[in-house]
Amino acid sequence: MTAKKASKSKARNFFIIAMLIFNIIFAIALILSYFAAYVSPEKFWMIAFFGIAFPYIFLSNFIFLAFWLIFKRKYALILGLLLLAGVFNVFKIIQSSKKYDVKELSNAIKVISFNVRNFDIYNQDKHWNYNFTFRNRIFAFLKKEQPDILCFQEYVHDATGKFNTTDSLKKFLHAKNANLVYTANSRNMNYFGYATYTRYPIIDTGRIEFKTVSGNICIYTDVKINSDTVRVYNLHLESIRMKSEDYWFADRVVQGYTQHLDVEKNSERIISRLKNAFAIRAPQAQLVADHIKKCPYPVILCGDFNDTPTSYAYHTVSSGLKDAFVESGNGIGQTYAGVFPLLRIDYIMHSKEFKAYNFETGTEVMSDHYSVMCYLKFDK
Repeated sequence: MTAKKASKSKARNFFIIAMLIFNIIFAIALILSYFAAYVSPEKFWMIAFFGIAFPYIFLSNFIFLAFWLIFKRKYALILGLLLLAGVFNVFKIIQSSKKYDVKELSNAIKVISFNVRNFDIYNQDKHWNYNFTFRNRIFAFLKKEQPDILCFQEYVHDATGKFNTTDSLKKFLHAKNANLVYTANSRNMNYFGYATYTRYPIIDTGRIEFKTVSGNICIYTDVKINSDTVRVYNLHLESIRMKSEDYWFADRVVQGYTQHLDVEKNSERIISRLKNAFAIRAPQAQLVADHIKKCPYPVILCGDFNDTPTSYAYHTVSSGLKDAFVESGNGIGQTYAGVFPLLRIDYIMHSKEFKAYNFETGTEVMSDHYSVMCYLKFDK
C-alpha cells in the first residue's frame, strides 16, 4: 500500500470512528427520549428534555442510519432496530389517514379545542384602544365551523363590554350553552379562565383544582347527547410562563443571530422555566387521569397540555383514551404557532365509546396556538 493510500485509509477510519462516537451519543439520547413518557419529571426532571426533543433526536439518528447504510451496514442494522422502536412516537407527530366526506359525518359530534391567548386582548395601541383583529378572525372561523362542542383555554370575558366575547359568541354560535370558569381577574373588568360551549343540554359541571399560581385548571361539563351522558374535560396543564425576553432570545437563536447575546444566562433562565413546568405538570396530569378513571360516562377530553406526545404528562392523561390525531389526522401535527417548530401540545382525546374522523389542525395564525378539530361518532 502506498503512503498516499495509507493516509486516506487512516483518515477514513478516523472519520468513521468520530461518526460512531457522535452516533452513540445521539443513540443514548434517543433511548432516553423513549423513557421520558414513563419517568416522572418530579423524580428526574432532565429526562423530560429528551422527550420534548424527540423529533430532532430521531431525525438525527435517521441521518446517521443513511450514513451507516453506505459505510458500515452492521451498524445500520443496530441503529435501524433502535429507530424502529420509536416508530409509534413518530406516528403521534405525523399521520396519514383517510379523509371522509362531511356528508358521511352528518350525525357526528363536531369538536373544536382552541387556546385563544385571551383573544389577544392586550394588543392595544398607545392610546389603550383595543385591536380586534385576532378576536374577529377567531369569531369568523367559529361562525363558519359551528362546532357542537367548543373548548377554550385562556378565555377572557370583558365585563365592560368594550371587548365583547361571551355575548358575541352566544349570538352566532349554535352551541349556546356554556360552562364558564374564571381563575383570575383584572380590576373586576377582565375575567380570565376557561370556557366550554355546547349545543347539548348541560346537566352538571365541575372542576379539578391544580396546585399552581398560573390559574391553570381542568373543568368538566356533563352533557346530554340523545340518551347518553358524556363528560367533556377542558384541560390546561402548567404553562412554561416564558416572558417576552425569552421568546425574543429563542427567536434570535432560531435565526442564528447570537452575537452580543449572553447565551449561557438566557439559556439557563429558559431551562429553569422548563424544568419547573415539567415537574408541576406531572401531578396535574395524574389528578386528571385519576378523575377520568372514576368517570361513569364516555369521555371527550380537549386541552392544551403544554407538552408533547412523548412526554410523561401526555402518557399519563391519555392512558385509556384514544388520540384523535393519531386516529384520524393528516400531515405534521404542529399546534404551537411560536418560534419552536414541530411542537404538538394541543389535543382532542376520547374514550373507546367514540371513533374519530377528519382531525384537522388550523393553519391560520389567530393565537400562539393553532385550533384543533375533529368529528366523533359513537362507535357502537
